[in-house]
Formats: sequence, structure tokens, C-alpha cells
Amino acid sequence: MARSGQWVGDTLHLRPWDQLRRRELGAILRHELTHRRLRSAGLRRWREEARCLWAESHPSPPKAWPVSPLAGVQAHLDRALTGGGTREQAWAYRWLRAWLRHEPWPEAPKGRRAEADGWTKEAVNLAETITVVWPAERLRGPLTVNGQLLSHRSGKHWRFRGQVRFGPGFPIQSLDGGVQVDAKPHGWRLAWTASRAAWIAAATEGELGVEAPIEARRALAAVLGRWLEGHRHQHPGGVLCPLTHCAVVRGSASAGTVRAAAAAPRLDLDSRWAFFTGSAGGRSLSPREVWGEGPERPGGAAEVPGDRWLMWERTLSATDVAALKGDVRPGLKPGQRGLRLGGSGPYAVEDLRLAAGRRFGWTTWPSNACEAEVQSDGTLRLRGHGWGHNVGLCLATARFSAAQGATAEQILAEAFPASWRTP
Repeated sequence: MARSGQWVGDTLHLRPWDQLRRRELGAILRHELTHRRLRSAGLRRWREEARCLWAESHPSPPKAWPVSPLAGVQAHLDRALTGGGTREQAWAYRWLRAWLRHEPWPEAPKGRRAEADGWTKEAVNLAETITVVWPAERLRGPLTVNGQLLSHRSGKHWRFRGQVRFGPGFPIQSLDGGVQVDAKPHGWRLAWTASRAAWIAAATEGELGVEAPIEARRALAAVLGRWLEGHRHQHPGGVLCPLTHCAVVRGSASAGTVRAAAAAPRLDLDSRWAFFTGSAGGRSLSPREVWGEGPERPGGAAEVPGDRWLMWERTLSATDVAALKGDVRPGLKPGQRGLRLGGSGPYAVEDLRLAAGRRFGWTTWPSNACEAEVQSDGTLRLRGHGWGHNVGLCLATARFSAAQGATAEQILAEAFPASWRTP
């Protein structure tokens, strides 16, 4: 809100010169370059901003930083700097400068509760929010939030706002935004509400990992942005899950992934077909082949050296095959890939894959690009390529191509043919 510069990817954007000419440009650049140097340091928002303010007029850090404030003040500073209104941000910067000079800290703005509510409404107006829900059966054991051990009594619930950190051993490290925790009989139900941009960044990092090349992260963020337009209501109540059914979320994204997602290219793609798959194994399929509707032409995917899903083989017992026949109805839509199981069928490969995953585990039938042969003893021999449905952006290809120097735009152009684009 009061910033003079902002990093978007590797580019620093500054306010127009007529707004900067009365300020010391050197101090602005030192401030922003310090942000860049600290982006992977994992500091809290207020700590990073304090170091950047110090760098404006000092060539090196102090011998010792001042004593940290109480946890509540730190949380208030993080909220104000991340998305507070003008009044709260001005207070946060006054506080940080006083802290650095070892001066008395300014009081927080009066009517804090009212202003906090106003900040929440402002955030909703500026960016639509997404809610991700972890089911209770996924989150078990002791739970510590911001240093507080929660008592697991069924029916109790807690609400947190700002930067929420979870204790060691929990599947999630931290979340930024609104978090509600409910104690359920068999675990913890956790609901995270954040901006659309925060979800895209978190899902990008959850699927690719923080170590993935930046161009691969830009490409996936572009796909997730389009996917969200057509698949907002994946679960009852309009929420998303943190699993592969929607997109994997392991916590809030790192600063590097947030910047990569903010710099994602615009993808002129029909949102109905904005899909990605873990690996196509070099055998990409079209939406028509998998679901019996949509574009007929598949996109491109590379055979990535070292990809564990480049080729796979499985054998299902006669009992397993009989169970799948009971789970899946025969019949295909026009253009859909199918398999015969002995004298019955054909069955849609996608239906068989999903049924096998639900019944036997998701590595039982890894992908749709496969061939099947029923043996004389009734067993089913499967040979295939890839991990997932094989449609859209192949994440293994995205990582490989980006490491070879391809841009996100080039990766997306290969993955999505012109026939998938919006009219």
C-alpha cells in the first residue's frame, strides 16, 4: 500500500519517477535488494521488514538486534504489513523504526477490533478467498499451534489469524490467513481461508516442491489459475481439499514461489481443460480420450530421463479383476479409451483406474496411458506410462524443460495445443 517497489519474479517494479523524485532512490534500492537477499531466509514478515529498513542507511547489520516484542505484538505487525489498511501499515512502520532506534514503541491504533474487522472485509473485496479443508482422518496426534498445545476434546474449536505455525511432526508447517481448527472424534479438522493468489502459490509449491525451477512454477501457477475458474466447487460447500483430487497443499508457499506465481503468464485456455498430471511418461492423452468429451488432440510431453513413472508394470489377481467389474459399469463415450476384461466390457480406462485406486491403493493402476492383457489364469497384466490421468501439463516435463532453459510460456505452448484454447 505504501511501498515504493515490488519484486515480481526477477523484475523490480518501481513507482513512477514523479512519485519517487523526492525520495532517496539509493535507500529504496537498498531496501528492495535486501528483501531479495532475505527471500529464502524464512523470517517472519516483521523481522524481514525491520532488516530492510535498517539496510536503507547502514552498510552492515548491528552487533545485536533489539529484544523481540511479545508474540501478540509480532502477530499484529505481521497482519498489518501483509494486508493491513493504511492506518495499520503506517503504525507498523513507525513501530519498526522506533524498535530499531531503541525508542519507546508507539501504541497500536485505537479501535483495533473494529480496524481488524475492516481489514478482513477489505481483503475479501480485493481478492476472492479460497477455503481448503483437511479432513480429520488426515490429521491425528497432538497439535501445537503458535506454541499452544490444543486440548483434543471433541466439539472444541479454535480460530487463528495471520501467520499460524504448527508444532513438529504435524503434516503442515505454517499457514498464512484465517485458520479454524475443530477437534473431531478421530483427529483434527482444519480449514484454511486465504486469497486466491495464496492458494495458487501454495498448490504450486505443494505439487512441484520449493526446489523446482522458477519457470516450472510459473507454468503450473498459470494452469492452476485457469483450473480454479472452472472447478471452484470441488467439494460440498464450495471448498477444496489439499489432496490430488484438487491440488496438493502442504502449507503456505515460500516467498520465491509466491513471486513466481505472481509472475505467471496469462494462459488463454478453456478452463474446463486446464489440467495437470504428475507425469505423462512421454504419453500425453487428450481430454476426449480420458473422459469422452473435450478436445481430441493431446498435448506434448517428454520422456524425462530418470522419471520413475516413465514405464510401469502391474499384475492384478483374478479376484481383483472381478471386484473391478463389480465397481465399474461397461460402456464408452465417443472417442474414450477403453479396455475389455475377458469377455466383458469395454470399460473406460479412467473409471477402472479410479476404481482400482479407491479399492486397492493409488499405485495399483498408476495412469491411463496403458495396455492390458488378461492371462489364462484370469489375472490382468498391465503395462503403462505416467502417473495420473495423463492430461494437460506434465509436471515431470515442466521440471525437465525448465532445467534445460525453457520458459513457462514455451512449456505451456507445448502442453496445450491451440484447439484447447478459448474461442
